[in-house]
Amino acid sequence: MGQAGGGGPDTSFIRVVALSIVVGVVGTGTGGIIVSLWGSPGRKVLALFMGVSAGVMISMATFDLMPEAFAEAGTYLSLAALLAGALATMAVDLFLPHSHHLTSDRESSRFARTAVVVAAGIGMHDLPEGLAVGASFGAALSLGLRIATLMFLHNVPEGMAVAAPLAAMRKSRRDIILVSACTGLPSVLGTAIGSAISVSPLILAFSLAFSAGAMLFVTFDELIPGAQELAEGHAGTLGAVAGMIAGISLSRLLGR
Repeated sequence: MGQAGGGGPDTSFIRVVALSIVVGVVGTGTGGIIVSLWGSPGRKVLALFMGVSAGVMISMATFDLMPEAFAEAGTYLSLAALLAGALATMAVDLFLPHSHHLTSDRESSRFARTAVVVAAGIGMHDLPEGLAVGASFGAALSLGLRIATLMFLHNVPEGMAVAAPLAAMRKSRRDIILVSACTGLPSVLGTAIGSAISVSPLILAFSLAFSAGAMLFVTFDELIPGAQELAEGHAGTLGAVAGMIAGISLSRLLGR
């Protein structure tokens, strides 16, 4: 485990876990800060936020997580893990209570449900995502830093995806930031596990592909339909295209 830090196993472990807090909690929390500073977004802005988040998630799954999984575990296991991630997130969606909201307003209820499902989906895939970060540092410092950087950059729009419907519900700035930041906590646990144990390339690949499946389900089931419902004109679609371009550009710049 972790000779990346050069300060002995314990010091290295602490450094990697501390970095995971920045990647997970600070990453998603930053997305919440961005949305909260915008105030209560209008429908067009909210659709744009959701679209951008969807685009970044799709690009992350397609151009970062899955190629890495294919390289380590081949096509069939990677696709099976992707399907498992999607089905696990669908199970969370199906078993969520659908009528516990304290409002009878249909749109507010939709916003609340979207926030819950997105947060649950992000939390679910952040655990194996954190495992991938921890295991990557165990394999090589350069790989760990690249994966951690990519995770942080894509956690920002994930935080925005959680925060946007909360802002539309007129939640306080503190609540928006707190909820957004907390969705990144599972990645800290995952990183600690990945750093503490020897993770095989097969497990790493499964974790990456599982994460991709969870992200894609959340994107296609909640973010894109939500953006389209809210969209005035083509704000959601343009946001998704912009998010894809941003995600692909980041991958290229970081040497993908």
